[in-house]
Amino acid sequence: MAPELDVAADEVDHSAEAAEAPRPGGPLRRLIATLLDMGIFCGLCALLATPVTRAIHWTALPVNLQEVTDAVSDPTWISHASGVLGMWIALWWCYFAVGWGLFGATPGKRLCGLEIIDHQHRCPIGLTRGLLRLIAYSVSSFTFGIGHLMVVFRPDRCALHDILAGTRVVRRQKR
Repeated sequence: MAPELDVAADEVDHSAEAAEAPRPGGPLRRLIATLLDMGIFCGLCALLATPVTRAIHWTALPVNLQEVTDAVSDPTWISHASGVLGMWIALWWCYFAVGWGLFGATPGKRLCGLEIIDHQHRCPIGLTRGLLRLIAYSVSSFTFGIGHLMVVFRPDRCALHDILAGTRVVRRQKR
């Protein structure tokens, strides 16, 4: 009888652990969160680019290939384009790495009730792991999206970047 009680106690312990384990964020919820993040990110980029676009003389835009070549070699145009591109890249890194690493989720993920945890179920995951996840996210994207699609086929709902960074996207738990 005593061994049966031990087995029953073990089953209770496992079910308690299962109840506490965070539920993975599903593919549709993650897709909606990503689309929200892209919309927010594009809006922020537009705000940052507004001062630069006001400095461009739109009536003097090139109309043929020679004028395009001349415009691209113009130092003023190059500095404007480089400035905008640099702001977008910096914003990309800050938005995602800081969102994931220091706040536990980007605004889109937060709106969809998701958060990022590490292998020890800690949230936020820290800036270093957030940066690592962003680099791994790029790898998922460079595989023609196959790294992102892994979420659909894996039972744990981890994408390639989650596996590489040691993170998971889960439904936010009430604290």
